[in-house]
Amino acid sequence: MKNLVALSLFLSISVVSCKKEKTLKDDSTMINTEIVAETQSFQIDSVRVKDSLKIDKNLTLGFESKLLVFPSLKNKQLLDSIYAPKQIQLAEYSKANLSEALTKKKTEYYEEQKVSLKDYTPEFAQNWFNNSGMKVFSKDNDFMTVQYTGDGYTGGAHGYYYENYKVFDLKNKKSVQLSDVVSNTDSSLWQKILMDNFLKNDSEKGQAEMILVKDIPLNDNFYFDKEFLYFLYNQYEITAYAAGTVLIKIPLSDIKPLLTEEFIQRQGL
Repeated sequence: MKNLVALSLFLSISVVSCKKEKTLKDDSTMINTEIVAETQSFQIDSVRVKDSLKIDKNLTLGFESKLLVFPSLKNKQLLDSIYAPKQIQLAEYSKANLSEALTKKKTEYYEEQKVSLKDYTPEFAQNWFNNSGMKVFSKDNDFMTVQYTGDGYTGGAHGYYYENYKVFDLKNKKSVQLSDVVSNTDSSLWQKILMDNFLKNDSEKGQAEMILVKDIPLNDNFYFDKEFLYFLYNQYEITAYAAGTVLIKIPLSDIKPLLTEEFIQRQGL
């Protein structure tokens, strides 16, 4: 009897703790939907489209993309900002609408490649692809950082990869601009700050050997936490392709005089 009770309790816990996942399939496309409830007031959902299309005997096109869905976010302007990096603007950002938008992007990708490949056939078997993803990188103090990634290959020596970050202020329902974080963007100051911290962070990576620029400019690909302000530079922005992405982290304590008063108070610095 004790063993039966223990088994029942184990099965109950397993059912409750399992992540809800639903897979919808048709002849060529798979759409995955997974739900993660963080709190009663903030939920994250997602939709995914994965598909492939054989163009001819030597070429197959692949497409895979994931979008986050935020059922608890209702502000249209904020949602427009969240999906702007994905070049998606909808009247309503429901799961069904976002799934439809992804399917449309898949179709557009196939059609664009068909046009570009009209007079070209690879001499050997190749798989070309277009992948993109979206995830919540961090959420703290009503700041949510979303990471947007993508990679692909369309022939040539190598493929491509990108990694972008956007911070959103859930309290004030807006995207966070660099001017909301730093009050002084003087290039002569930041070029030294960025270069010094790049070299400091590069002790084991060897990316400094592949730098392509004399001065590192500020960019809008940034995020922050309680201790650091981070800037991400993609391939070819400041270093050669082989260096990959470059992440420069700057201690907030070192640049406090350059931060906005509102940011200092909000982060409790």
